[in-house]
Amino acid sequence: MKFSWVLLVCTAALAGAADLDCPLPGGPDTASEETCALYSACLWSGDRCLLAEDIGYQLDGPPLVIHTGYEAYLERRRPEATVFGGDVDRLHVLAVEYDDHRLGVSFRDANADRYEVPVPLDVPPLPTDPNYPVYDMSLSTDGEFELSVQHSGAEVLRMLPQFVYSDQFIEATFVLAGSDVYGFGENNHDSFRHDLDVGETWPVFALDRPPGDGVENLYGTHPFFTAIEDDFGHSFGVLFLNSNAMEYRLFRLEDGSTALTFRTTGGILDMYFFFGDSPLEVLRQYYLTIGRPVMPPYWGLGFQLCRYGYTSTDDIRAVRERMKAAQIPQDIQYSDIDYMNVRRDFTIDPRNFSDLPAYVQELREQEEVRFVYIYDPAIAAEFDGGYPSADRGVQSDVFIKWMNASLVPDDQCEGCRDYVVGYVWPESKTLFPDFLKVETVNWWVDEMRRFREISGGADGFWIDMNEPSSFGTNLEKPFNWPDDLPPWSLKCPDTKWDSPPYPTRWVRDPSNESKRLSDHTICMSTVQGNDTHPFLHYDVHNLFGYAEASATRLAMDMLLEGRRGLLVGRSTFPGSGMWTGHWLGDNTARWKDMKRSVVGMLEFNMFGIPYVGADICGFNGASTEELCLRWTQLGAFYPFSRNHNTIGTPAQDPAVWPSVAAAARDALGLRYRLLPYLYTLFWRARAFGEPVVRSLAFQFPTDPALRGVDTQFLWGDGVMVAPILDETSMTSVNVTLPAGKWWDLRDGKLAYSGDITTTFQYHVGMDEMIPVYARAGTILPWQRNETTTAAARRNPFNLSVFGDTAAGELYWDDGESRLAPYLGDFYRSQFWLESGELHMDVLQPRTDLMHQPVLETVLFYGQHQPTAVLVDGEAFEDWSFVEDVLTVRPNLDMATNHTVTLQ
Repeated sequence: MKFSWVLLVCTAALAGAADLDCPLPGGPDTASEETCALYSACLWSGDRCLLAEDIGYQLDGPPLVIHTGYEAYLERRRPEATVFGGDVDRLHVLAVEYDDHRLGVSFRDANADRYEVPVPLDVPPLPTDPNYPVYDMSLSTDGEFELSVQHSGAEVLRMLPQFVYSDQFIEATFVLAGSDVYGFGENNHDSFRHDLDVGETWPVFALDRPPGDGVENLYGTHPFFTAIEDDFGHSFGVLFLNSNAMEYRLFRLEDGSTALTFRTTGGILDMYFFFGDSPLEVLRQYYLTIGRPVMPPYWGLGFQLCRYGYTSTDDIRAVRERMKAAQIPQDIQYSDIDYMNVRRDFTIDPRNFSDLPAYVQELREQEEVRFVYIYDPAIAAEFDGGYPSADRGVQSDVFIKWMNASLVPDDQCEGCRDYVVGYVWPESKTLFPDFLKVETVNWWVDEMRRFREISGGADGFWIDMNEPSSFGTNLEKPFNWPDDLPPWSLKCPDTKWDSPPYPTRWVRDPSNESKRLSDHTICMSTVQGNDTHPFLHYDVHNLFGYAEASATRLAMDMLLEGRRGLLVGRSTFPGSGMWTGHWLGDNTARWKDMKRSVVGMLEFNMFGIPYVGADICGFNGASTEELCLRWTQLGAFYPFSRNHNTIGTPAQDPAVWPSVAAAARDALGLRYRLLPYLYTLFWRARAFGEPVVRSLAFQFPTDPALRGVDTQFLWGDGVMVAPILDETSMTSVNVTLPAGKWWDLRDGKLAYSGDITTTFQYHVGMDEMIPVYARAGTILPWQRNETTTAAARRNPFNLSVFGDTAAGELYWDDGESRLAPYLGDFYRSQFWLESGELHMDVLQPRTDLMHQPVLETVLFYGQHQPTAVLVDGEAFEDWSFVEDVLTVRPNLDMATNHTVTLQ
């Protein structure tokens, strides 16, 4: 450790024990003196059941300075005190300095192996002593154990002494610097910045759970947060690498300090710290660690349309024709599970969708529109040739099993062997692939190959229900169980895995019908992985979607013959962005859900999955014309832009209402013009670990006034979107404009120029587009919009330059070659304006990848009318200055460097 330049500051606000609620299985509302007495590590104080201040661990000998950082051993302070029993008596603590901005601290059982997350992180396997670490840490104070982490000369995290580490329960509480904390999920958050005054406890457990109104865990698992420490924007982030059922609480201590309590039902306490001068630098470190996100194909940035409830291929065709007639851009058409034969994967309904494969080819070849099929992981338990995919799965032994034969139910279906059996969408009971087995991955790839041969060769893959979902678990029967059959459901045994001593906040949720951890999923007492290295589902439940996404990406890479393809998935984990994008699940057609989608989009850009969006106009319920219009305008700026709704509801594609169709043409028109800029942002996310969508707080971290703004967002650092999210004022919006100059992209006018952050109220008629701004200092590459990305890509390029000094760049490839971003098979140029000279510097001259490698027009905003314009030193006459916009039409060859001079 290097101490020479870092101050070891121990502020009073971050010191000592605190009043912490005892983790009662029924929650704090069940606290009573009688209940509290059941736990010897807890004590009754007034009207609260608290963790005793003298529990936890103390140092067993002084910490050792080793080549990676620190090493220490801990022993329990009060061996007789326990919450749930099974406490670990001796812990091994290891601190690893990975580099100047990344630090790892892990707590393991010193005497026994425990489950650890089998997800690789990109950290040095043999860390070397960092040169100039921006952090420091200590593990002791006056001989007592105390984890303290410092950054930028101040303490930013301290672990409180009330630390519980037992067989099936770990709890640690930390005091944090600052009050601006973001992240953790996937939850149904109403605000991007956590409300510390409410102090809610949020569960984290992958679940097929539509976003509702409660304190809900949703589809994915992301135990990562970022905090802004001070007014200078210094920031840090922490990943708790754990895949068991978890919960967290961000709240204030009695002295006003920010506190975080983290609880998990297994594994180890394994923390990774990231430090930076800004939140964006923290996220860059995080992206580099969990894996930088995959680039979507260019056509994947186009508008997408789906619904659950298409009745036939003709139904899909009619919707597509309606979109074409309304001249609404569209690049991708989907089918939900309707296309399947009795809702079985890798099949096509021979009655209503027999001609769908031909239509898929027709869309691609004649209209340049791609098609995406949905896939569910649950496989119908139908054997003896009735469903070959299931037969081949059994032959390869690919399904999740009970942990031992004694747990196999007496009513196990014929041919189901020792597999866990549930019920989802097929007419029969279902089995669940174990994607942690190589055999399963091989089977999955082969089934994808077989289906592709009969389905028209779709280029997109949509994986759903992969928490994994199983209906009616532990109940009398699933909601969709056939009425003519005797009641049945998957029943989980009463084991310590299915009934852990602390089942987390999820089990107490009103929507949990069975009050079991396994509600709406499969049993925890099942096993995955190879026989030589099995994993309890109890430990790896939250990895199911991650593993399926990895397997599906492998299948895509093998089947698409070098093309990138599109993959979107529902359940995710840190690192899933290397394989898949994400949509925010089965939301509802409500203004509240539309607003929450902005928070979800910001959070998933934190989590390393920038290709994200919500179901535009809402999935559940019937959308109104006004809601769908405003949501269509917002959704035009989701990175993943798709309209999708459920069966039994009215159609809501944007062509249904003339007003929504007009709004879609305007908003999507701007989106399609800006796609070269958006595509470049995705390349930078993959290449450098930069989030595509950013909050104002993260882009301007030194302005405290912006830290709670979550109704606006930025594409990169140059384009800001201010949607209308409020039903009570659907024709007005309050827009916060940070200090500087901002131009309104709707009309090219200067919207604000000032030295302070200011809020304006704008009237936006129902026939007007929401405000979208460009920031001074930005150069935006763009093309004329068309109704498909393929057509737009054939147009020449243009630049919009904002301000006296500006910079930008353009990344371009063929739009879908998988290895192009990695092998340098792309075009790249940088632009900058300085002292009246616009320079174009070509770094990669692959203009053969462009249909028209011509820089046709340059628009200058914020310039005075020049007396003359020079192009590459020669006088140039094709320019005009109208309404404070200078338009130059140089028609430059983009293969070489150029300079445009304004005199």
